[in-house]
Amino acid sequence: MNFSHYSDQPAQLAVDLVNTDEEKRDEIGTLAELEVFLARYAALRPADAGAASESDLRRLHALRDKLRQVFEAPDEATAVGHLNDILAENQSVARLSLHDGDPHLHFEPVGSSTSSWVAAMTAMGLAGVVVEHGISRFGSCQASNCRDVFIDTTRNRSRTHCCTTCSTREAVAAYRKRQAVHP
Repeated sequence: MNFSHYSDQPAQLAVDLVNTDEEKRDEIGTLAELEVFLARYAALRPADAGAASESDLRRLHALRDKLRQVFEAPDEATAVGHLNDILAENQSVARLSLHDGDPHLHFEPVGSSTSSWVAAMTAMGLAGVVVEHGISRFGSCQASNCRDVFIDTTRNRSRTHCCTTCSTREAVAAYRKRQAVHP
């Protein structure tokens, strides 16, 4: 599913950022790990973006928690409220960009910190999903040992796991449980 030119990569950035917080390990626990993570989204970063700082790292850990609240929101009003808060906190403004040759809109704090840029991009990416498809596209993995979030791109909104690995692991566990009851 194509959420739109503007929102598909920023929405995926939001998913990936939330999913860096694992039970046993923080994938962006250090500045070096954060830079490796952000390098995957280099095409989205403003040309004048500087290196991330320790302050950015702390703010992105807090942002990650706020974005998780969007994915777990019980209703659209709550999700929209969280996204608006993130946008307001980071003073996001609309600007027209030509960086890839075609004019398109960006909503970002110009000339600000890495964390503010990530906050504005991810919030706008998720806002695009909400506007186009509603919050029913947001999900949390139903596997017993996974906390990852995802955006459901299936036609019938039937996705319940973040990835095939979790889905398969749960199916195998259910099969083994049935076999233990009925040998």
